[in-house]
Amino acid sequence: MNRKLKVLFIAMMLVAAVFLSGCIGSDSAKESDSSSGNITEKINPVTEKENSSNDKLMRGAEDIGSNGTNDGTPINSSNVTNNTSNTASYSDNNVSSSTHHSSSDHPSSSSSSQASNSDDSDDTVEITDVVGRTVTIPTPENIDKVSCLHPIPTYMTWRLAPDKLNSIDMVFSANPRLVPEDANETLNSLPVTGVFFKGMNQEQMLALDPDVIVSMTKDPNLDQEQTDYAAPVVAISKDNLTDYEQSFRLMGEVLGNEEEANELADYWNDSINKVTDITSTIPEDQSVKVYYASHDGPLSTVGPLTVMSSIIDLAGGVDMYDTNTSLTSAQKVDEHLVVNIEQVLLWNPDVIITKTETEKNTILNDTQWQSINAVKNGRVCAAPRWESLDGIQSIMGLMWTAEKLYPDKVTFDFNNETREFYSEFYLYDNITDEKIAETVV
Repeated sequence: MNRKLKVLFIAMMLVAAVFLSGCIGSDSAKESDSSSGNITEKINPVTEKENSSNDKLMRGAEDIGSNGTNDGTPINSSNVTNNTSNTASYSDNNVSSSTHHSSSDHPSSSSSSQASNSDDSDDTVEITDVVGRTVTIPTPENIDKVSCLHPIPTYMTWRLAPDKLNSIDMVFSANPRLVPEDANETLNSLPVTGVFFKGMNQEQMLALDPDVIVSMTKDPNLDQEQTDYAAPVVAISKDNLTDYEQSFRLMGEVLGNEEEANELADYWNDSINKVTDITSTIPEDQSVKVYYASHDGPLSTVGPLTVMSSIIDLAGGVDMYDTNTSLTSAQKVDEHLVVNIEQVLLWNPDVIITKTETEKNTILNDTQWQSINAVKNGRVCAAPRWESLDGIQSIMGLMWTAEKLYPDKVTFDFNNETREFYSEFYLYDNITDEKIAETVV
């Protein structure tokens, strides 16, 4: 073979070798793709299982929406989709990013996290109480036992969710109650606790193990009680007569009976408007001056930021301390302000309201009071037992006060109003005219 033919033969052999090498590489790549496909097929069932778990969580949460509200907004499914994406790109990220994905975005971690968050949101809810504190409490269906540190929330719990009332406070226990007979039997069988303004038995409260404790805005120990007791502490208010409306609505939210709570709150608000529609039209120079003799006798009254003073104001009157700017913050909210007779004489009220007949008679028979307009004109009045200027009955106390201050302008059928109130608020339909007229001796 001559030299040219040899060179040509070698060149053809090289070309053939290159061709054969390319074919072998292509087959290897196909085998590699097939192997990769098998791996993918093995991985997909696991991914599908985790996605199925996430789908169940999503279906369970559809009714509450992605932000935990009942706005009907579906949960965003991007979390589930991103799980696969993050797994696929895992090897492309640095160590720090990989750690992030494995702890929060990897499918198995994400499923666990979502389940935990879902459980938390199902079992607890954040509320804002009347003080403005954000409190995490069990959801209503997870609240079985409620204890209260004041008679107002004790009453509200009984009215809205009687089966959840875990105890009654000592003040609520001491007060007579116009309620159905079987309700009294149940209430009298419950353990009796202290109240925040008289002292609490910490060991007793721990033994009762309530799910929620309810106190008042005036409770100075709210934060300490939250530390002392395992249960969350929620505060409502009776500082002003108008505060009851908000307190009813909040208690309905806590106890899971918003429908009835809102009905009672609406009734409360409507009753206030029924009075103020009349009293707000009274000219300022015709406003009646009022002295309220509080719990501790004729020479004890209340500050201007109390429920009693707010009732006098809504009824169109002017309370003794309404215009006093020298009171301290503590005195303004005090329901036991001590005064002297000289201050009352100087104020010279047109109407005096007492809590008891005894106080009324003391004032009428004491010579020191004889020069006061209210005494001279026979306008010293003992508040009715069942329509006081404090407590749940205070909404009726407003109607009674307005009638006493302006009998020629405010002319409700007070007995019918009282019967309707007790039917709505106490589920009691047997109050008589004689009961309505009763006063505390």
